[in-house]
Amino acid sequence: FWLKVHARRRRVRRPPPQPERERAQHRAMGKFLKPGRVVVILQGRQAGKKAVIVKVFDDGSKARPFGHCLVAGVERPPMKVTKR
Repeated sequence: FWLKVHARRRRVRRPPPQPERERAQHRAMGKFLKPGRVVVILQGRQAGKKAVIVKVFDDGSKARPFGHCLVAGVERPPMKVTKR
C-alpha cells in the first residue's frame, strides 16, 4: 500500500513585467555626503569615532578611483559659548 502525497503549489504573485526601457535605467544613489555633515567612521583604526566631512570626491581621484571624502576627526563636541 503506497500513499501518494500531493503537495499544493502556492501561487506567488509576481509584479507586472516592465518595458525594456524602464528595466535598463538604474536609479542613481542620492548625494548624501556633504561638507559639514557629521559622520561616524565605520572601518579602520578610527572605527567608531565621530568626524566632520571637509571635502567630497564623488568621482574619485587618480590615486583612489572611487568615491570618497576627506574628514576631520572630532574628539569631543565643541564647548558651549556663553558671554559674561
